[in-house]
Amino acid sequence: MNKKTRKKMLVGGVVATLSFLPGCTDMFKKGSEQAPTETRSAQVPMTGEVLVTIKGVPAITTESLAQEKEKLLKANPQLRQALAMIDSKELDRNILEGLINQKLVDAYIVSNKINETAEYQAELKDLYESMERMLNSKFFSEKKSVTVPETEIRSFYETNKDKIQGLVMSQGGVAATGLEFSDGAAARAFVARAKTSPGGFKKVAQDDGLTPKIKDFKLVHSQSIGIDEKLRDKIAAIKTVPSVEVFEINGVFWVVNATAKEEPKYVPYEQIREALKQQLEQNKRVEVFAKEIEALKKEYAVEVKEDYFAPAEAPQQQAALQPNNVQPAAKQEVVEKRIA
Repeated sequence: MNKKTRKKMLVGGVVATLSFLPGCTDMFKKGSEQAPTETRSAQVPMTGEVLVTIKGVPAITTESLAQEKEKLLKANPQLRQALAMIDSKELDRNILEGLINQKLVDAYIVSNKINETAEYQAELKDLYESMERMLNSKFFSEKKSVTVPETEIRSFYETNKDKIQGLVMSQGGVAATGLEFSDGAAARAFVARAKTSPGGFKKVAQDDGLTPKIKDFKLVHSQSIGIDEKLRDKIAAIKTVPSVEVFEINGVFWVVNATAKEEPKYVPYEQIREALKQQLEQNKRVEVFAKEIEALKKEYAVEVKEDYFAPAEAPQQQAALQPNNVQPAAKQEVVEKRIA
């Protein structure tokens, strides 16, 4: 991808991001009970040099453009990295185009009184309440500061580096080859010779004409596939290399020649530390949030009618609970009539 093409894609992304951002900002500033009935330019005094007029009325100025640009970059920090590749004036012009589009959409909605319809008002109220709740939760969770000590981050890294997706650069393992024997005595005799022969495993296999039957397992680790799991785990557990071992697996005997061992390789701690710190902070925020909510339940005397949520009893169970000498009213009446 050449620089010009990438530049166009970045600019296009800015335009797409901007398309409805200003309108959303104006909408929620209005509140849930009243939809916007006029364009923002008619409400907020225009400062700075006028860049765009709509029906002769100033709609966008250098000051409002700068404010919307800052909002865009604050909401999308990744765009700041793209600024170095985009001409400042070109970026401003594309942002301006997005603002013009939104101003026209706003004007159309107002002039056609779409914002006064019950459907619009209902959806606006739902959106406002949703945004308000999200902000309330955000500020509530941030009410108390959360810190994660360096020792905890490091411990989390060491404990979970095998489990975190993308953190393992290489699984490592034991480099091994093997020969399959059906007879345990023959396998053990082969191992004894391999351990004493100057040429080791390969030379003994060559002398016995077994070289074509040698299977190369390559690096064997706990996640290796294409190998019997029991044999895999036996090989991966080998501590000393080089060594020749015999393992009985499912009624057959494998003579394994372990030649080397590589330790797993992970993304360096320094590169992943900040991401882990943010994750742990978020985890702690969830814990603090839960504790605060429990405290507020007590402070605000929250009571729940739990009986309402109890599973309904089956009719047979209800009947079984009644004492034998107590008859339901209707049945008791029939009994009384029969006696009479």
